[in-house]
Amino acid sequence: MNHQPSDYDNYTIDDFVMDPFFKEWVLYSDPIHDEFWMDYKESNPSKVNRVDEARALVLSLERSKFQMSSDELISVWDSIQSNIKLPPKSLESSSHKSNFWTFVSAAASIVIAMIVWYWYELPKEIEYLTAFGETKEIILPDSSVVILNSNSRLTFIDNWEGQMAREIWIEGEAFFSVVHKVDHQPFKVLSSQNVAIEVLGTEFNVYNRSEETEVVLTSGMVTLSFPVKEKEGKILMNPGDLVEFKESKFQRKKVNTSLYTSWKDKVLNLDETSLDEIIKMARNNYGIEIEIQNEDVLKQTASGSMPLLDAANFMDQISKIFNIEIENEQNKYLIK
Repeated sequence: MNHQPSDYDNYTIDDFVMDPFFKEWVLYSDPIHDEFWMDYKESNPSKVNRVDEARALVLSLERSKFQMSSDELISVWDSIQSNIKLPPKSLESSSHKSNFWTFVSAAASIVIAMIVWYWYELPKEIEYLTAFGETKEIILPDSSVVILNSNSRLTFIDNWEGQMAREIWIEGEAFFSVVHKVDHQPFKVLSSQNVAIEVLGTEFNVYNRSEETEVVLTSGMVTLSFPVKEKEGKILMNPGDLVEFKESKFQRKKVNTSLYTSWKDKVLNLDETSLDEIIKMARNNYGIEIEIQNEDVLKQTASGSMPLLDAANFMDQISKIFNIEIENEQNKYLIK
């Protein structure tokens, strides 16, 4: 590594936020940056919290830097008003006073118009949320399509034109159908586990819950970048690949992609799927409380398909498929 400032050990959070190399790592991570900062954090455990806080601050600033709140607009207007000076005594004649205030009014109108234009034209953070049991189809600014699963959040800054990449942040689960742009502008999906998925045009599913990120590729190719020290911190996925990142480790395997993407069609495909996995899905997607009286039943598996409707219907189907008794009391389910 050629880049290794000697004063990083004395950096405050603000120093990290202002450091170009640090910001490049946070916003445009690559193996070189990852290696440097993973080594630094491992060699300086007392600085890990400081680095993580600075990283979170950089991401927060990146998302909000183009936004001006209504309070800020009011402050600008107040400043304009406070700087309007009364006319000198030599202009006290009625005609001169009238001309002066006409000028002031016109100038103020122009300033207000510029502020309004600034407010509406500058990029803003766009956020989509889904409730438990709800899915939502989203058309992105480039005409790419996202189907957002229940209990999920998707955010992005809408200033993709002229940017290095189209960037999306995902919490929960979503299926992406990405448009390939003629200028080859990359499309990046970022998870809370700092896993970056980069594509040009393809279809894939992202699951990001409970300290785990899982990517399933149905068509095209994507590259994944991981916040790990290992040499292979960036890998290329092929159709049919599933890559799971959990506890700072990742693994890849071939899968039947329909088992992981059928939810977007409101159907759950099963292939020797355990009751344990299905209950995990029910908790995440419907927000229901499930208590297991006999842990042995969790090992049972099933194959086939079932429609995804509401929570009550979902649990009723589970009861029939696995031939088990399920009691429901005030949105709390007991599996006997």
